[in-house]
Amino acid sequence: MNSRWSRGTKQCLVLGGLLGAVGLLPLDSQAQPPANVLFLLDNHRSMQNFPTYLPEPKTPSAPIPTAKRGDKGYSDPDYGDFTDTGCSDTELVQAMSWFDKNSLDPEKNGSIPYDNDPDLGSPFFAPGEYYQSRGWRVAWNGNNEDYPYSVSPTFDSLTSYDAAAACRTIANVYEYYSRNPTSYNECLSCLANKGWWRGPIIPFGKNTKNGTLGPKQYDDEPTFPNEARRKWVLSGRVLNVRPPSFVIARKALKDVIQTAGHVRMGVATFGGDRGWFDPAWILSDVRPQCDASLPSINEAELNRTALSNAVNNTVFRHNERSLGETLFSLGGYFSSQTVDGRWNSWFAQSAIGNTTWGWPGQPGGGTYNNPYPPYQTGSSYAMASDEWLKATYLDPATGTTLPGQRWEIGGANRSTCSADQVNAIIVVTKDAPRYDNSVPITKMMELLIAQGAQHPDGTPLTFDPISPANNLNSGGVNYCDQFEKYPGVLATKADCDYTDYNWPAGLAAGNKNFMDDVAFFLSHADLRGDLPGTQRVRTYVVGYGSSHPMLQSVALAGQGGFFRADDGAALRNALEQALTEISAATP
Repeated sequence: MNSRWSRGTKQCLVLGGLLGAVGLLPLDSQAQPPANVLFLLDNHRSMQNFPTYLPEPKTPSAPIPTAKRGDKGYSDPDYGDFTDTGCSDTELVQAMSWFDKNSLDPEKNGSIPYDNDPDLGSPFFAPGEYYQSRGWRVAWNGNNEDYPYSVSPTFDSLTSYDAAAACRTIANVYEYYSRNPTSYNECLSCLANKGWWRGPIIPFGKNTKNGTLGPKQYDDEPTFPNEARRKWVLSGRVLNVRPPSFVIARKALKDVIQTAGHVRMGVATFGGDRGWFDPAWILSDVRPQCDASLPSINEAELNRTALSNAVNNTVFRHNERSLGETLFSLGGYFSSQTVDGRWNSWFAQSAIGNTTWGWPGQPGGGTYNNPYPPYQTGSSYAMASDEWLKATYLDPATGTTLPGQRWEIGGANRSTCSADQVNAIIVVTKDAPRYDNSVPITKMMELLIAQGAQHPDGTPLTFDPISPANNLNSGGVNYCDQFEKYPGVLATKADCDYTDYNWPAGLAAGNKNFMDDVAFFLSHADLRGDLPGTQRVRTYVVGYGSSHPMLQSVALAGQGGFFRADDGAALRNALEQALTEISAATP
């Protein structure tokens, strides 16, 4: 059962076959101008992972000290420990029974590429090719993390192998002399008979050939599972049955972009690391232009191919899942800043006045120090004069361009064309936000309280930033206690006060994370001074494999809806249902 919250009312629906028949409202039935929608796609590096890891049913066996090169159990100093390899272990074979290369059913034999988009550099995945993998993801050619590898650094193409090359590369076999014929022959046999081979495992923390760390364990993340260190060779057929998360999400979003009717669309991801506040990457502005959108969409100007290519350009390697900061940035994009300077009048440091307006933390502003390497100080939190208005930045050390606060282009390219349009952000995200609290929380709450904002139950919004660590009634927005933590068990507000691997965070119990406060601000503040009425932005959230209470709190605060989706079909249905609700909403 998937719960949906919309404007404070809980409703339930099943995202199954029946929902697929709901579809979008036909073009000629629309009674209002097309909505403006930005799709926000999670680009955290965990999106590289499989939704379900490849099996590691037992604690990995220790290498055999007396084993020699070519023996089972040999610890190869460059390629890993050849323990538990093969395709004959009973538990392993049972755990892999979801794939059958000899089945007549394409859903089980993987004979059809999952995403055969010609604008990608490779099909994802070629049934007759083989790919280097780990137990948690297809091996990635980035940051010297995985060797051998198959996924390109930019995630838009693949390095594939024939069976002999795939086995030779992973089993440490050289062309002119054999180093590990046992494992090499075992690999060839498994690929021929099963379509997969489970190979060596990298000892924890060991440097390996080509500088690979197997993969690198980040200091600010929990310890990676054993599956991250286990090497596999997989047929493209296996990967077509159970692709990585980013392939599933990317394909579902592109499918919806190709069929959505009566809607202006854009694409964004979480931004690059700018220190504190990280503005969004907007990969495609909301399109088409206003003069090609009203009263109906000019299909040629919409250019669905360009929108799909923007999705293909998403790079899934971000170390933060900064939902709140990104939503705040997109609020600036939907504002009338280019017309009347509205965002600047609210969030320039001169308008905020002092550091306590930026953070309800230490008495003089700021927050506690980072408990994880590199142990940054929190005392200078968000003190840059342009903190909430950052321009695009070229990092001289890496040559990388990092996004700044994007504004609408203006003129015919406005993000909002008319006062009677609905503005919305649809988030596709894999889990709860992390490293995501660098927003001017106190100023946002001050603006909302001045206008008399109310919670969905009609009670007034309150907020007290003074001495938050000692204040049990700091106020703000936290609806996590209205949702289930586990089936049949309600969460508490404290469940959304998580701080582990999540620096910085606030100090006030019941409101240590601010992403739902940001969604509330966007759905209640009048973001445009150049149009009548209240020009707000709703937030819809699709939890891809996750129903974390914080994601549901964000959707409720954003006057949108929450959907849980565990596979590609449910993800497409959830996106379509969100668009249907947006089409029926009022500005």
